[in-house]
Amino acid sequence: MLAAVLGLLCGWSRVTDDAVRLRQIAEAIVADHGRLYDLKTVGRALASLADDQLITYRPARGRGQHAEIAIHPQFLADVRILARDADGRVITHSVTFSDSPPLISQEPHPPTPRHHRAVPDPRPTAVNVNPAEVRTVLRELPAVYQGLPAGLRWRLGGEIRNQLAAGWLPEQILAVLSAPMPADVHRPWRLALYRLRRNIIGAGPRLRPLQQAWDERHAAAERQAAQETTNRWLTAVTAATDERLRDQILQATDQLKPASWRPVVNPKAALAHAGRMALREFPTEPLGSALRRWTANILGNTQSAATPPPPTDANLTSLIAPACGDSHTCVSCQNAPGSIRPQLPLPTPICDDCWIQNADPELLEDIPA
Repeated sequence: MLAAVLGLLCGWSRVTDDAVRLRQIAEAIVADHGRLYDLKTVGRALASLADDQLITYRPARGRGQHAEIAIHPQFLADVRILARDADGRVITHSVTFSDSPPLISQEPHPPTPRHHRAVPDPRPTAVNVNPAEVRTVLRELPAVYQGLPAGLRWRLGGEIRNQLAAGWLPEQILAVLSAPMPADVHRPWRLALYRLRRNIIGAGPRLRPLQQAWDERHAAAERQAAQETTNRWLTAVTAATDERLRDQILQATDQLKPASWRPVVNPKAALAHAGRMALREFPTEPLGSALRRWTANILGNTQSAATPPPPTDANLTSLIAPACGDSHTCVSCQNAPGSIRPQLPLPTPICDDCWIQNADPELLEDIPA
């Protein structure tokens, strides 16, 4: 019993507990020793420990009340007990506690970066809907839809509102819903939803002009931004190069394009694009030096790519003869004189003995005397 009491007090760094139930002490004994005592037995044992001046025990008085247990004062001579208020909270002037950390970090954070050229107004996707138009469409629906329950009528009204927000006119919605009905329709509201979703697609006549105007403004803003970028790069390239280097840059840019795109149609855009490519390839160098290296690489590779025309059959013999030494020496044995064999892919001199020994049977023919 004493071990259970000390476990409840010292385990929670307390010397007094005024909210104890005897059930707690009994369960603590079960956890340690596996035996459950009656609550009256627990109370008598606590009273016996109090008589022996090991603990201080005040039993609960009244239904729903709690008992109070504490370590006897004779064991607390050098222990300083924290002062508490009426609610049981520790009075902080006697001890310093750390404040609880806030949910959000208080460290200074940089502001969220925002694009300075962000489009202020998004592309319109809906128009304002007049509730009177929704009521008008519901009132003028065919008779088959008039007897719908309140929940289904509310759902049909929501779909009609969506179509009105998409820019469609009430007359167009009524024309779709007033189409001839098929025979044996058990769920007309499902047919109405199907017709609205399958026959009214995209933006209506009220929303379409707004989207077209927004698209034109957005395209104009993009063209202006692209032109400003081109002008900025053109100014930088012009300041870093002379006229001769700019001519070489245009020549190199012309070499990079397919033959059908030559010559350069817009020299200003070509110079600006060349400046971007040069700095992308040589990012650690100034713009002028990067353009010179980039131009030299393009023009140098173009000149080295030029190759002589392939040899013809007329001079194949003259090309092979130096590698074989004497033009009449056999390329197989390198001893006997040989004759040109037209049966081979290349005109190669081979003597009669090597020809008879190595050639395929179908290539053999009468050897001239």
